[in-house]
Amino acid sequence: MQPPAWAGNVDTPLSAPDAFDVPVFLRRSSPLTPAPRPTPVQVGLAHQPWPQGIGIPADGAYLVGTTWRALLDATIAVGRDIGSWITATPRLARHEIRARRYPLSAYLVRTGREIVPSVVYTHGTESSTRTAFGYHVGMTMAQWACQTMGLGPTTHAESAIPPGAAPSWDAAASLPDLFGTHPATTELWLVEAKGSRRLGLGPRIKGAQQLDVGALVPVTHQKVLCGTSLERRLFMMIDVQGALPPGGPDNISDEETLADDEALLELARSRMLTYLALSSLPPDGLRVTAVGRRDEGAATTRWDAIRLLESDRPTAELRRRVAADSEEADIREQNGLDMLTGRVPGTDLMLGMSRRLFGACRELAYAERRVIAQVREERPVYMMELPREVQRPEDVMARRLEREMSDLAREERAVAAQEYVRRVRAEQRDDQLRSVRAGFMRGDSGSWMHLIDLTPRLALPSEEGFLEAATSDTYLAVEEETLDLDIEVE
Repeated sequence: MQPPAWAGNVDTPLSAPDAFDVPVFLRRSSPLTPAPRPTPVQVGLAHQPWPQGIGIPADGAYLVGTTWRALLDATIAVGRDIGSWITATPRLARHEIRARRYPLSAYLVRTGREIVPSVVYTHGTESSTRTAFGYHVGMTMAQWACQTMGLGPTTHAESAIPPGAAPSWDAAASLPDLFGTHPATTELWLVEAKGSRRLGLGPRIKGAQQLDVGALVPVTHQKVLCGTSLERRLFMMIDVQGALPPGGPDNISDEETLADDEALLELARSRMLTYLALSSLPPDGLRVTAVGRRDEGAATTRWDAIRLLESDRPTAELRRRVAADSEEADIREQNGLDMLTGRVPGTDLMLGMSRRLFGACRELAYAERRVIAQVREERPVYMMELPREVQRPEDVMARRLEREMSDLAREERAVAAQEYVRRVRAEQRDDQLRSVRAGFMRGDSGSWMHLIDLTPRLALPSEEGFLEAATSDTYLAVEEETLDLDIEVE
């Protein structure tokens, strides 16, 4: 039996220092009709193990083991349009990562194998703060759940038009939160995320209506409504319409997936926060970390599953063979992965990526700059809706007019600007696909000196008190001490 998507080895969820369980209630219906909220007794009795495979399992009440690392990865990777940041300042990515990471530790704590809302959340915040956190944890858990079911990278629905969607998608008044493509079937998923202290049926019915896109998406697609509730403990309610076709593959390799240009582009886009953070760090803040390659022939239940490195045999063997004063070439000679890593300032996180993904992300950054350059040339008035750093210094009159605009007019122009950027990006998509593939190949065959003009020294974050996790192209470590893993709730 192969391990589930959140594990590196079969016993990892039980032994990982940051492990916990999430009750997940999964129901199908057509048309999509959310199931009633489970009672506290039902939440406490959920025990079915999450089954093997890369699709949506049968209806049931599951108890899914996972880790803080998996949630942190999900909150960083969940879809968001970051195009204009690239031309503005990559340092903004560090702030965005902090904004995503720290609400989780501020309002959630672990007691035993449960995640529960903290007393700060239940008694120390006002309703607007709880509402904002509900959105945040809802999006994070939707990303986590969809990754567990094998979905590839997600894109925020306001950032792009899903494959096969009608051009009128942009004009729709209410859209789902996310969309993505399942790598095993190439089927489109539309995902709506809901979250709150006590998530009831009403908001989930509204979520089902947001997923009812009708003629906006005439192609076959999966509707997934992910509801996250925090009352007493964190648990999820997932309602789906549609199903992955039977007879599909039980697993799919990283290389099979990334051979597709569209999948590679979406992976690069989903990891741009990490790329921007790394590219904005000073050279002395960058390191190389050795990560073992996944065992050949070892099937996984989904593409590019996260491995917890403290129990990952290939990584342990590689690090025994690689000396402390080794360089990236030594890691590659040992058939290992030389991940570029860096600690995000102001956080307990260390993020990283492979050479080939770094090369792909770098080319995507260049491509996004070309998008902004075309928008500046064709619609200079729209540049006022982008960060100051992408505006020309001589646009003094434009800035004065901006101050004189009403809030409604400014919002309408911002929407128009976003739509135009999306249109230009769609026109340049073929160029982006070629550029990202070329960057991926150059990074794979080159060295870090070719990519960043320096050779970072080797570091082993596990020796510095970090819990590590990695896929074939991404890396995340969190300082164990900051997780407050010994917290008990009275």
